[in-house]
Amino acid sequence: MTDKIIDWQVSRHDLRSRGTYLLETGKYSDCSFLVGGPENQQTLACHKIILAMASPVFEAMFFGSFNDPKNDPILISDVQADAFKALLEYIYTDKININNVDKAFDLCYAAKKYMLPFVVDQCTQYLWSDLSAKNACRAYEFARLFEEPSLQEKCLQIICTKTLDVIQDSSFEEVELSTIITILDQDDLNVDSELSLFFALNRYAEKHGLRTSDNQNETSTSPSPVDVESPQEDMAEINIIEAEPGPSNRPDPVPQQQPPTAQRAQEIAVRDAVKKIRFLTLTPQQFAEGPARSNLLSQSEAFAILMNISTPNSVYPMPEGFSMNKNSRVPFDSRSPSPPSRTEPPLSSRQAIAVSVPQHAPVPSNQNNRPQTPNQALSSPDIQYQPESPNFNYFQVLRDQRMAEERRIYSCIRTIQHIREVQNRSVLDCSFTFSVDRNVSILGLQMFTQIKPSSIADRYSEIIYAHLLDSHGSRLTYTHSNQRVPYDSVNDILFDRPMFIQSNKVYKIGVVFNKIGFYQEHEVQGLVRSSNITFTFNTGNPNDTCREGLIRGIIYSL
Repeated sequence: MTDKIIDWQVSRHDLRSRGTYLLETGKYSDCSFLVGGPENQQTLACHKIILAMASPVFEAMFFGSFNDPKNDPILISDVQADAFKALLEYIYTDKININNVDKAFDLCYAAKKYMLPFVVDQCTQYLWSDLSAKNACRAYEFARLFEEPSLQEKCLQIICTKTLDVIQDSSFEEVELSTIITILDQDDLNVDSELSLFFALNRYAEKHGLRTSDNQNETSTSPSPVDVESPQEDMAEINIIEAEPGPSNRPDPVPQQQPPTAQRAQEIAVRDAVKKIRFLTLTPQQFAEGPARSNLLSQSEAFAILMNISTPNSVYPMPEGFSMNKNSRVPFDSRSPSPPSRTEPPLSSRQAIAVSVPQHAPVPSNQNNRPQTPNQALSSPDIQYQPESPNFNYFQVLRDQRMAEERRIYSCIRTIQHIREVQNRSVLDCSFTFSVDRNVSILGLQMFTQIKPSSIADRYSEIIYAHLLDSHGSRLTYTHSNQRVPYDSVNDILFDRPMFIQSNKVYKIGVVFNKIGFYQEHEVQGLVRSSNITFTFNTGNPNDTCREGLIRGIIYSL
């Protein structure tokens, strides 16, 4: 007897089970993604319409005016395959499966990137429920990157109250140096001695093969060994001698291969962290038997610090930039607010908190052709790398900024005067073609933000897709931008990677606005001279130019 054949649609009784079938089998798929790093890449078949239903980023990618059918499979190198699968599972079935902290981090990264705020909420709530000394530093970095100030404050509270547990855990060796510096900026830390903080920093430096530049370049001008008489009753004499190899000054392990500039940036950051250690809270014996033997201090620095510890009015000044604080850290008083409920903190009610994190000034945007430093152009709160770009990696931002320190950044501004208001009722496109008479690197665009309606907040969430095409229509670079920006201002949009373009060739820039509202359209110049470079606009097909006055200018470097 022949078995009865049952169509897959008939055997699945709800939308979730049908979505699961399509996701698992790839049936009727019309796009694919190559997800993960080179060692663990997976190809996943998907359906454009289902993805676009869930994410405005996917909608712009597949159904915007700048859809690129040649880009298949779509490379997603900065999202782990398991996290992307979990994201697809939510899109196809409404199920969110989070069973560990690492998955919560990776899934939230993907959800932020593709603008799925409900998934971000679920990941954040999971982290709230699973915070501990072991993952507090990583959760703090997560909260800082994804602008979750309430979670960031709670993580810092855990770090301050359980400092010893945090710094003694092996996971501390994998945190960012900026996080270590933030910890060392705190007055209230639950440590028994400043030695605990120094040894944790020293362990971190040894793990990553780092040492300070001053120590590497120590010359013969360092003070000669001398005997120092301690004023303390329990110490008769301390002989400063050249230390034998010990646990803290034995040869460094072979570091992992990194670009020289990245290694140098890490050494600078370690140097900044060392300067925040409160050496003057130690006894002469504690210092001589510990930090003085470390590769993090040169012999001359160790001598000067020891003299200041031993003699209150020492003629030897403390090394430049080192902490003069003589107050020991005190245990953190856990009087801060209790964690919010599972539904908090809402993404729409973010507030700034008092945490020692470096801030950068915004870039002036009202001057044409003014060179800007990369730290100005890339680090201001409103001018950032775009997290929605498929190839964006949050943890490369600091490295990229350090590597760009010598680069000079310019803006080619072509707008003249405001001529009209343009309303975006759903999706608004604009584009133009251009060429240059010298080779340059295109970094991004300057865009006008929306005109402020009456009786509304000063900022809004701008959603923009932008790309750069060559004369054949092939996409060279692009970005998906989702930023909180002020009304009636200028917003700098950076591509996911700079793109080197050649002189006397035609290129096209296109932008899609995905936020309903009114924008300023300006009269523009067809020829602009900027930093000895001539930009010629509308050099290609006239049909490739559309509402070009919505784009203020091009950000580039030489």
